[in-house]
Amino acid sequence: MRISVEANGYRFTIPFPLRLVLNSVTIPIIAGCTNKYSDFPLKEEHLKALCKELVNAKRSFGKLVLVDVSSSDGSKVKITL
Repeated sequence: MRISVEANGYRFTIPFPLRLVLNSVTIPIIAGCTNKYSDFPLKEEHLKALCKELVNAKRSFGKLVLVDVSSSDGSKVKITL
């Protein structure tokens, strides 16, 4: 996954490797944080299923654009799988 941001004449890209970030160590941490700080808690089983489906979608669709937003002042955010 890649997060690309363009604002005020600057452009940068943040690589977000799914397998390294969403693994068996970090999923319980994320689940604990969502239970504590969110109105919508997520269970570990749901996060594992989400991670598995994101990896399958990446295999099937390659560089699928998930979010492509641009504002009136020229700022852009693009998230690709």
